[in-house]
Parts: sequence; C-alpha cells; structure tokens
Amino acid sequence: MYLYRLLIFVFFLTLSVSTQAQSNQPIGGHFGIKVGAGLTNLSVSGITANVPKQALQPHIGVMYRYRYNKFVFQPEALIAIKGSTFKVERLGTTTTTKAAYTYVSVPILLGYIPTEGLTLQAGPEFSYALGTGENGPGQRNDLGIAVGIHYDFLDMLEKFSLHLRYVYGVNNVSPEPLATYKNRTFQASIVYNLYKKRKK
Repeated sequence: MYLYRLLIFVFFLTLSVSTQAQSNQPIGGHFGIKVGAGLTNLSVSGITANVPKQALQPHIGVMYRYRYNKFVFQPEALIAIKGSTFKVERLGTTTTTKAAYTYVSVPILLGYIPTEGLTLQAGPEFSYALGTGENGPGQRNDLGIAVGIHYDFLDMLEKFSLHLRYVYGVNNVSPEPLATYKNRTFQASIVYNLYKKRKK
C-alpha cells in the first residue's frame, strides 16, 4: 500500500511543475482530465462455481503528458471499476452476483509518436481496491500491463484526445484458494487537454 501512496504523491508532485507547450510541440507538457468507460471482465481458472460475465464500467481521472520530440511520458491517476458479474451455478440453479470493485489506478506510460497526432503507449498500471466483498478481490493490490494509443483530434476539437487501452491484470485477486481471478479491461476515454495559452 505504501508503494501506491508514493506513486500518487510523485504524480501530484509532477502536476505542480509549470508547463508551457501543447501536445503538438516537440518539447513540453500539459495536464488533462479524462472520462470514459471500460469493458471489464475477470479471467477465471481453477476450481470454482463462478462463471464470469463481461460488464461495462466507468472511469474518471487526470493525466500529465510530457513530450520530448517523438517520445512521451504520461502518468495518470484514475478511479475505475474493475471486475465483472458472476453466474453462479449450484445444485442446478443459476444466480447472478456482483464481482466488481472500485480501484485507484496509477498507470505510468511511455509513448512513441510514429506520426503527428498518434502515440503508441505501454507501461505498468498499479491499482489498489478501495473495498472488498464475498467475491473478491482476494487482495487489494493489483498490477496490470497497459497497452494502447493516444490520438489527438484536430481543428475545432483540438483540445480533445481519444485513449484506447487494454489492461492485462497480472495479480491473482481471487478470494477462493483453488481458483485464480485476473482483471482484464478494455478502456475507451475522452481527454480534455488543459493546454496553457500561447503568448501572443
């Protein structure tokens, strides 16, 4: 838990740094606010009566994007719901139960710009569950590998960007000793970029 507190502290410390350039400038950084939805699920294996079902869950957060020529460093802080719903099959009956929980997530992404407006990104995502329940998570800490793209809109929508990202959970978050649960998430987000006004 101390690791996540440290990462969040470092992230917000970074936000206090003055920024001067927009994303299409070769050097500089800016803040952004993002909101979106994710198709979340649990990859389940082992001995369990739970059958996972995909769910649509929201997320919201902030980012800091720093560009140096064709390379990008982009930490974020997000509130996101991960998990799924379960179909539980016991004694010939099927019931549906919730297995989705709220996480604080801190992706730390590195990016490369192959062509102006498009950034390929990858990096670790550190997450901490704010609550637990009967169906998990068995441990609050989760580590994921995030891969995706950042696309900057042009013209009238130049302050907006699109994020498409897949997060592959590595940690076993199952509360069942004979089963393995791992988070899987595909996220789509709209970013409002807080560019600093250019001096005339």
